[in-house]
Amino acid sequence: MYKKILINSVLFTTALSAQNIIPLANINGNVGNGLKEGILKIALSHESCTKDSAYHGSNKVIDPKQRIMDVNINKLKLRYGLGNGFDVRAIFTHKDKTFTYLHPMSSARYKNTNKGLGDTLVIGRYEILNQKKGDSVFLSVGAGVKLPTGSTSKTFNSPAGDTKFPIMQLGSGSTDYLAEVGISRFLPNSRIDAHMIYTQTTKGDNNYQFGDKLKWNIGYSYAINNALDVQLELDGSHCKKHKSSGIEVDSTGGTFTYITPGIHYKINKQYNIGAGYAYLLKRDNNFDTASNTGGLSETGKLIFQLVMTF
Repeated sequence: MYKKILINSVLFTTALSAQNIIPLANINGNVGNGLKEGILKIALSHESCTKDSAYHGSNKVIDPKQRIMDVNINKLKLRYGLGNGFDVRAIFTHKDKTFTYLHPMSSARYKNTNKGLGDTLVIGRYEILNQKKGDSVFLSVGAGVKLPTGSTSKTFNSPAGDTKFPIMQLGSGSTDYLAEVGISRFLPNSRIDAHMIYTQTTKGDNNYQFGDKLKWNIGYSYAINNALDVQLELDGSHCKKHKSSGIEVDSTGGTFTYITPGIHYKINKQYNIGAGYAYLLKRDNNFDTASNTGGLSETGKLIFQLVMTF
């Protein structure tokens, strides 16, 4: 029996190796290889999380306001190959936010909601290196802009009366600039992808400026067979402190690292679906004990994605 299992395993591995299946890339990151001329990719993704714990650094602290924030983000991603190593992508977002908290003095609980179109990203990329043309890796660089298409004018209830919480707005009200680099390496039935993107912000609406942000991602994907891939990736972000009327807000910013196992099912060459769970592995958060604000984070994020290629 064991001999039969061993033989079947060897035959399966040999057959898989002979096919040299290229798996799909990380569910969270981007890639180094460009898109061929005339190819259009459409991706629909959903991310959801509940931020219900306050942290100062990596230490959990008591939150007198008992804040809970539910965030659901839907994205429509369009990517098109222009040829000669160039491609362009646009990302449209829809956000749904709910924020509840307790006023420690009156014990009154406040609930605020906001949903609608978020800010829009447009990014162009150029493929510098191509592994299929003899280079050791795929390497692409890109630049783009974040457009202030999300609303920033909604007011919310608070103990001090109507106010505008920047974290509850759908956009930043600022035109921000992005730069990115992506690297990919194809291996037998697997791939390694790494991506980094930096966002330089400008002053937005409500006299508020969100901090510059650096996001990075590195992951490994493996093709189990023609239809099924598995992946494991490491994601991180570092956000500088925000500014309100030119003054730094101490309760904002921080550094976060996630580990994301995921799975991809290739329905056919045109359609595939993916799912992953980004577990918050490490955080360096900022909780302001004077105002009992900031420092709120989640345990993890659920991610689902449908990709169509035309």
